[in-house]
Amino acid sequence: MSKKKKNKKKYISVTLVLILMAVVVAGLAGLTFFEMQRYEDGLIDVCATQQDSYVQLVIDQINLKENRTDQEIIENILSTLDSSSNRYWTFSKEQTMLYVKDALETNRYQSLTANSYYRSDSATNFIDNLIVNKVNHERIELDGKDYIASGALFEYGGEEYRICLLTNTTVLLDNNKFLGSKMEMIIIFIVVYSLIFIMPIILTIMHNIMQKKIFETGQELKEVNSAVEKLNEKLTTDEIYDNRKNLFSLPTVRLFMEEYKDKRAAFPISFIAFRYGDKETVSRFFGRNCVTLGKHDIRFYDGRLHLALILSVKCNATKAKELSKAVKGDCEFLGSETAATATAMEEKFNKIMERMGNPPLTGVETGKVMRPDSRTESRYRTKSENTEDKKNA
Repeated sequence: MSKKKKNKKKYISVTLVLILMAVVVAGLAGLTFFEMQRYEDGLIDVCATQQDSYVQLVIDQINLKENRTDQEIIENILSTLDSSSNRYWTFSKEQTMLYVKDALETNRYQSLTANSYYRSDSATNFIDNLIVNKVNHERIELDGKDYIASGALFEYGGEEYRICLLTNTTVLLDNNKFLGSKMEMIIIFIVVYSLIFIMPIILTIMHNIMQKKIFETGQELKEVNSAVEKLNEKLTTDEIYDNRKNLFSLPTVRLFMEEYKDKRAAFPISFIAFRYGDKETVSRFFGRNCVTLGKHDIRFYDGRLHLALILSVKCNATKAKELSKAVKGDCEFLGSETAATATAMEEKFNKIMERMGNPPLTGVETGKVMRPDSRTESRYRTKSENTEDKKNA
């Protein structure tokens, strides 16, 4: 899995969170609406139960006195009860409407039957299912309005009557205290659901911004680390190739040739060879020329044979001759060869080695490439002097 895919996995889709929160809030809103309806139904049911008791009380009052005429029941009892457009009584015998709300309304419906007045399906079903001497209630629709209807059948004077009390539900649901409480609850739910909807989206956006910053910071750190590594590499390279600080044994020249053969920018490369005097030391020889030789002039030596070789990068034949003339100290210039390309480098190196007498490019004792060590010459010199002393003895 690529790094890009790993980085992408750290981000959260705002669109996905938006859809998820919309589904959650829609579900909560639906549940809230359902619970509010149950709350309203519960309130209406409580009021309907109280209304049933009121209807039963009126029936009991009618039954207190026998032999009342229909008109006496209406005038002495029903007409005295409170009535309005939102709450009123109906009284009927068999299919005849005897009383509706008040005298004026009664005159309007005298020619109608009970079924003609209760003409909606819910109202007709309610009237047809009334039980004798038992008050029931039901929510019915009448003339486009929703009512709580409480009613019962009862016998009086050998005849069967229907009495109902109808209360418009808006009287209950639009009551100032209930309506105020309902509005407060709706506002609270809107605020809470808005927070439920908005907060995860805000947190998701903030998370993505932080992840982006972390990713950008990580990229910047990688770039800085890469730059530091390159700088360290360059400093190390400069440290290695700076002739003022380093001196390499002659066998290591092959390692540098291998490194430079694939670098076109390093050419032309010149090999400049010297043999310094027997009484001269490699340290003094190169110490005198530390200013003459630049950082691109890599120094090699063979302490046993008193040979010095300079590998000069970006140095043509003219510069090589000028450099050979500028070198100071007790030394003999053996020659110089310049390789313009990598293919010519091996040939030019072999020629300069011939001029130097083809010195061995392996360690004398171990047969391995020697480490840079300015004390090598002193070891060779001591070993050589001991050999001469033995021969003279």
